[in-house]
Amino acid sequence: MIRHHRFRFALAALALAAFGAAQADAQTPTKVKMRLDWKGGAQHAPFYFGKQKGYYKDEGLDLDIIPGSGSSDTIKQIGSKAVEFGLVDALVLVQGAQQRVPAKSIAAYYQRTPIVLISPQFKPVTNPRQLLGDVRIGAKKGSATFQGLVTLLAANGMTLEQIKFVDIGFDVQPLLVKQVDALMGFSMNQPAELESAGMAVTVLPISDYGVNTYGLTLVANPAFMQQQPEAVKAFLRATLRSVAETTKDPAGAVAAVAGAVTEIDTKRETTILERTMPYWTSKETETGGFGWQTAERWQGTIDVARELGLIETALKTEDLFVNTYLSK
Repeated sequence: MIRHHRFRFALAALALAAFGAAQADAQTPTKVKMRLDWKGGAQHAPFYFGKQKGYYKDEGLDLDIIPGSGSSDTIKQIGSKAVEFGLVDALVLVQGAQQRVPAKSIAAYYQRTPIVLISPQFKPVTNPRQLLGDVRIGAKKGSATFQGLVTLLAANGMTLEQIKFVDIGFDVQPLLVKQVDALMGFSMNQPAELESAGMAVTVLPISDYGVNTYGLTLVANPAFMQQQPEAVKAFLRATLRSVAETTKDPAGAVAAVAGAVTEIDTKRETTILERTMPYWTSKETETGGFGWQTAERWQGTIDVARELGLIETALKTEDLFVNTYLSK
C-alpha cells in the first residue's frame, strides 16, 4: 500500500514537472536570426523599432538582427540555414533560384526598385533619353545600380554603348567635383549624402520608366517555413505592426536604430527613413496589405534578370515567392 502511494506520488511529481517544463517552453521566446542586406540604418528601422517595443517578443520570438554585407551574402546564409530570415534584393533572389539556392520571398519589403538616376538641380536629367546627349553618367560597373542603369536603357530602347558611361565607385564625390553629370544610386541614400554636402539634386526613379521589378524582399528557407509555419507568420505579424508604428512615429523609429547601431547621424537617417517609407506601399498593398506580392510583378523581375544576363533559363514565379504567411 505504501509502495502504491509512493508510486502514485512519483507519477504526480513527474506530471507536475512535465507540466511546468511545458509552461516554461511556452513562455520562452523562439530565437530567430535575421540578416540584413547591408549594415543597419534607417531603411531597416521597423525591425529595430519592433524589437525595442517588444512586438517580436509579443509574438513569441527573440529576434537577433545581424548586419549584412550584400544580398548575395544574405541569400547564402538563408540557403545554408545559418539564419531564419533575411533581406535580399529581388534580382539576387532570382539568381539564387536559378542556382537552386533554397530561398523564397515571404514578403516584398520594397514594392519596387529604389534605384534612381541622380543629377544636380542646376543641370537636371528628367528623362532617360537625355542620356543620349552630352551627359556623363557614373556607376560602379557590376553593381546593382549599374544593373539598374542597363535595365533603364533597355526599357527605353537604348544601349550602354550609346551613352557616356563612367565607371566610378560607390562614393558621391565624382558628382560633387563634376567628374560626372549624373550618377546611379538608391533613392534613400546618395541623394541624402549629396544634399548634406550642399548639392540640391533631381531624382529620376527607374521604376517610373519601365523597370518593373521588386526591390528588397523578406526571405526564408522553404524547409524552415514548412517546419515552423507559425514562427514565419509571427515574424510577419510583428513586422507589419512595426512598419505601421514606424510610419506613425518616425522619430521614435530612428531613435531605436541609433540605440542599436553605432555612428548614426540622426538627422541624415531621418531623411533616409522619409525616403524609404514610400517603398513599403503600392497598389497591391492597398488590397493585399504590407508585403503583398503578385505573379505578374515577379514575372517582370524575372524578365529583367534575363535581359541583364543574370539567368539563362526562364523560371516559374512560384519558385520565388509565397503569400501564405502574410496577414492583412
